[in-house]
Amino acid sequence: MSFKGDFRISSIHLFAGALAGAAEHVGMFPVDTIKTHLQANLNNTEKTILSTAKQLYTKRGFLGLFRGLSAVALGAGPAHAIYFASYEFFKYQTGGGESHRTQFYQTTAQGLSGICSTLLSEAIHTPMDTIKQKRQLGLKNYSGTLDCIITVIRTEGSRALYASYTTSLMMTIPFSFFYFPTYEILRKFLKSAKKEHDHRYDPKIHILAGGGAGALAAGITNPLDVSKTRLQTQGDVGKTYSGVAGTLAKLWKEEGIRGYSRGIVPRMVFFSTSAGIAWATYEYVKYLFGAEKYFSQDDDVHPCCH
Repeated sequence: MSFKGDFRISSIHLFAGALAGAAEHVGMFPVDTIKTHLQANLNNTEKTILSTAKQLYTKRGFLGLFRGLSAVALGAGPAHAIYFASYEFFKYQTGGGESHRTQFYQTTAQGLSGICSTLLSEAIHTPMDTIKQKRQLGLKNYSGTLDCIITVIRTEGSRALYASYTTSLMMTIPFSFFYFPTYEILRKFLKSAKKEHDHRYDPKIHILAGGGAGALAAGITNPLDVSKTRLQTQGDVGKTYSGVAGTLAKLWKEEGIRGYSRGIVPRMVFFSTSAGIAWATYEYVKYLFGAEKYFSQDDDVHPCCH
């Protein structure tokens, strides 16, 4: 497999990834806000998705569901640009998209490529995600995203922005390991149902493949996501957690399986829908900018890239 015009193809991947990240997070932000409140469990009471949404709407209004969106806007674009572009790069380097390889080899290479892309993108995403969740909870009267960043650094130290970094990696590494190969397998399966020479861009393929991959990976990694939320919001909630293992142990001791599964339904809904949006956007931008021109004809590339 060979790239032609490395700089051009990398630029397309970066731009497509940035747009995909923006579309994904803006479109799904209200669901993410509800998930954050369910996982934080502020009043130690059992709540449903509907009751939490109703409470937030009554207290804050519709726009209150978008509190913290500016933090996402700052981080989602760059983080997703690196996430998608680096995945494409590592998949190319490892031969994860070469059809003559065995399915096991391709799946393993795709999973490892996802892990590498996660290590790079999470360094940008984690501090912005911390600020986003603090703004979503609204327990302290921050005047805006910048004020939240300054206040956190002043009162909790700059390390607080990365309090959940280890947890985030522990969650996103297995998430990405399952997420990318599942997407590739489902995409290939759905593509095989089309006519043999029909290589036109089809959003349904990417929405369904991305949705299935997102739901599976989200369900598997939900306990780690709950742990991440508790670590990120402990300064506002008034509880103290110590590290990933300590948080998971305390969560199990105090709340059991309910604690591990908090927010799992909105999380799976969020990631299935957001992944569908992200992949459909990403592949369409690649198609729109003619990324297929920079691959050799014998490559096994995505349907939008033929």
